Amino acid sequence: MRLQGKVALVTGAGGGLGTAIAKRFAGEGAALLCTDRDGARAEATASAITKAGGSAQAFRADVANPMECAAQVAETVRRFGRIDIAVNNAGIALHKLALDTSLEDWDRVLRINLTGSFLTAQAAAREMVKQGGGRIIQLGSISGQRGNMGGIAYGASKAAVLQLARVAAKECAPDRIRVNAILPAGVQTPIWRSVPFFQQLVQDAGDEQAAFDRMAAMATPLGRYATSDEVASQIAFLLSDAAATITGAALLSDGGYTL
Repeated sequence: MRLQGKVALVTGAGGGLGTAIAKRFAGEGAALLCTDRDGARAEATASAITKAGGSAQAFRADVANPMECAAQVAETVRRFGRIDIAVNNAGIALHKLALDTSLEDWDRVLRINLTGSFLTAQAAAREMVKQGGGRIIQLGSISGQRGNMGGIAYGASKAAVLQLARVAAKECAPDRIRVNAILPAGVQTPIWRSVPFFQQLVQDAGDEQAAFDRMAAMATPLGRYATSDEVASQIAFLLSDAAATITGAALLSDGGYTL
């Protein structure tokens, strides 16, 4: 129960990784506000947690909208009285070569993945200053550290998210706010379904698990990708008292991909 008594905001909580994060936090003792641009999906996550005996509520918020970034933080405080943890998980993927990426593509990816993370973290940190401390996690990606084909907008957004975490960690440290990032490589989530080469690999391999296994065998020394539950547990560690002196860090969770 590493998060016992804490109040957490998890954005993008209706997706595969976001749902896993929310459920892990609830299992570790936190009360949650689960937000997502799809209100029904946020409600489904919160309902599943409540049925399992946890404490969670849902709120529809789209991090592409600056007002809604601030609103989800305000709503967390209104409903639970405080905000101890903010996890900026909401994001989108885009697989397009640089010469095929339009300005509209670029703006949309950075608005959601980077600007949405910044505005949510900023609003959360302002509340945490009043409380005397807090903890923020930025969801980065190994794509922000390597020059992957087709990842110009996504990779740029995730590289910037890491720098956002570092600068915020330094600025917020005097107010006892820890800010860290996690950088997963392959994680078995539904976001892969939007990637054309994965769609083809599923057809060739027969099903999604076989496709994940093939990719992991080629890409990682460990020969496997992380599950959403594993990444959620790693995030819970970064937020726990066991990581009390860790801030501005980037936790690689890549199965050895970058070795």
